[in-house]
Amino acid sequence: MTYGEIFKNAAEILSERGIESPEYDIRCMMQRCFGIGRSSFFQLKNEIADEQQKDVFFLSVKKRAQGYPLQYILGNWSFMDCELSVGEGVLIPRDDTEVCVRECITMIENAGIKSPVIIDLCSGSGAIAISVAKKLPGANVTALEFSEKAFGYLCRNIELNKLGNVSPVNGDIYEYFKNYADGYFDVIISNPPYIRTDEIPTLQKEVLFEPEMALDGGSDGLDFYRCIADKWLSKLKKGGIMSLEIGEDQGESVPDIFRSKGCGNITVVKDIQNLDRAVTLYLN
Repeated sequence: MTYGEIFKNAAEILSERGIESPEYDIRCMMQRCFGIGRSSFFQLKNEIADEQQKDVFFLSVKKRAQGYPLQYILGNWSFMDCELSVGEGVLIPRDDTEVCVRECITMIENAGIKSPVIIDLCSGSGAIAISVAKKLPGANVTALEFSEKAFGYLCRNIELNKLGNVSPVNGDIYEYFKNYADGYFDVIISNPPYIRTDEIPTLQKEVLFEPEMALDGGSDGLDFYRCIADKWLSKLKKGGIMSLEIGEDQGESVPDIFRSKGCGNITVVKDIQNLDRAVTLYLN
């Protein structure tokens, strides 16, 4: 079978199963399996593929047709110019999270904090911690993650990106605050679980392969924001910065949680689709 025939057959399989971007997915999987990129494909499309590689490729196509995430099949994904290892047991980095990260970096730069002490809560793959540490090499970033599976990816990604200013910590957000003195951090940043428990079964099938503990924010989706307000807010210095990703329907409820703790200077930041995507604040 030629590479051109493989591409055509695979794209038909994914299209029939309702995969949204079959051609893009196939190109990514062909790059991984055969080492054939978009430009070289047109030169090689009439070449015969190795039979064993072809069989391995179509196993991946079958998994993708069942809704298995492309990112897990590829084993890596990019986020803000950082290459990250991903797989079962860790949340897939998404472009939505860039809003939270970019706002945080801008706030740190505007505040003139040269060597900020930062903690990334619910760090997962380390997408946030690693991106911030790369953009701010003078920063000292702690990446806190509870899941042992996700923590493995976090450590791997810190090493992959050759960062000496990120420290991974395997700990529980509900307990680990006790290890820090009040006013210890300049910055708290997080993309916590924020989906309502009863919404999880209704999510698209790709998302259902991701770890539920990285998605489930409790009955109203706000459990982790309450935890951050109750247990971590005091760990922030006066004038310190917080940046949190939120769900598109949480632009009022999350700020209300922090207002109830006496916080002002709260901003709700929208994404490229004009949806509420992050809440930021300077601690009074």
